[in-house]
Amino acid sequence: MENPDPSCPVIAIIGSGASGTLLAWYLRKAGCAARLIVVGDAPEPGRGLAYGTPCLSHYLNVCASGMSAVTDDPSHFLAWVREHHDPHISASDFVPRAIYGRYLQSLWTEAAPEYHQGHVLACNKAYQEWNLTLADGACIATSYVVLATGNFSPVVLADPRRLVPGYSPSAWQDDLYSRIRLDDDVALIGTGLTAVDVLVRLRQQGHRGQITAISRHGWYPTSHAEAPAAGVDDVWFATPPSARAYLALFRACLRKGISWRSMVNALRAHTNALWGRLPVEEKRRFARHLQRRWDIVRHRMAPALRSVLDHETEAGTLKILKGRVEQVFAVSGGVRLSIQGAERLRCLDVDHAVNCTGPSRDYRTVGSALLTGLLETGSATQTPFGGLVCDDRGALQDASGRWSTSLYAIGPMRWGTVFETTAIPEIRQQAAELAYHLAAQVQSSSLQNSLADEVRVPKAASHISDWPLGKVRRTGCGS
Repeated sequence: MENPDPSCPVIAIIGSGASGTLLAWYLRKAGCAARLIVVGDAPEPGRGLAYGTPCLSHYLNVCASGMSAVTDDPSHFLAWVREHHDPHISASDFVPRAIYGRYLQSLWTEAAPEYHQGHVLACNKAYQEWNLTLADGACIATSYVVLATGNFSPVVLADPRRLVPGYSPSAWQDDLYSRIRLDDDVALIGTGLTAVDVLVRLRQQGHRGQITAISRHGWYPTSHAEAPAAGVDDVWFATPPSARAYLALFRACLRKGISWRSMVNALRAHTNALWGRLPVEEKRRFARHLQRRWDIVRHRMAPALRSVLDHETEAGTLKILKGRVEQVFAVSGGVRLSIQGAERLRCLDVDHAVNCTGPSRDYRTVGSALLTGLLETGSATQTPFGGLVCDDRGALQDASGRWSTSLYAIGPMRWGTVFETTAIPEIRQQAAELAYHLAAQVQSSSLQNSLADEVRVPKAASHISDWPLGKVRRTGCGS
């Protein structure tokens, strides 16, 4: 893709979901004087997977008052949803995710970036710019690259060399719900929020077959309830940085009568700092023993969804199996799951199985040519927990330990470096900070180019005072 103005810096955002949309919007808000190009797979940019759902029973996991995309206007989303969806929505209501997708699209329209629908295969450094190679043969030369690809599919459970017709490796496959018949028995591998999504959408479409959800502990996410945030004082940061010490302090607060919801709400703004204090081995210990427990209490669902689960469980139409799915096989008429329980190995035969185990964060194994290339060339590095190593602004670290000044990541791609990075409050803050940083970089680059173009040393000049500094002017390419 040829740049019509080579003197104008180009910022390429790879990913057209929530992270890419918010960054594009903040770049416009910051007055960034650069050409802005977003590259994404979606035919309709601005929503991404989570907010692109057509199911109006898929609710946000946070009430309307907490979903503003604008850091300095907490009521921005609430005002928008009252104007464009329902004037009677209250701050404590849980809005369908599809409506939030429309909200994001309105921000996309305001940002008005150039959009190239395509899949990026490679991102290679070429002198002072990056060259993006796309699957459709296009090539984009860009000054700055921001990785905003969001979440990837779950860890592979079936041998990709074997065809397992009734197995869906991801809950986000477009044709999944059209392939499941109304009376088919379905296994959901995982009991997190994705599994809840699948169950709710199936039932909305009239599905009446048996659903079995499988996970090691059989825990579903908890639901929201009124719980004012407890005061978080310096005691948390005075606590020894270890998973055991954090857990002990949490339990001590519970013994004082503070509800777990209040504690989680209070810690919400501090978890990244507390995670950053932990040595690598303690982070591993937390991930091994406490991560799932934290996810259950941290990533809560709308009360209406909890009611659906309770009703299904009481009716016996939703069953829970504790165990770990080891393998998935094709059998006559369906799928067989090999499940390792606490004491024995068992098999479950169903018509369909859906992998709802959550996104894979090991970028070496997600099947992305783009990320594989960046890791193999050393342009980016991965944390021991998945996700990319980056600084506070999202600048990526290369294999030699240097921080890039032109390659960045935002949103879920920062997982491992930070702990909270998938929800709108974190993404909007990251987008705002990165946008203003890039705007300053572009302005500095434009000023340097102006100085190089305008400042000329006369042949007879022998002193700095003889330079024609009075002719220096700032130029830009506009937005």
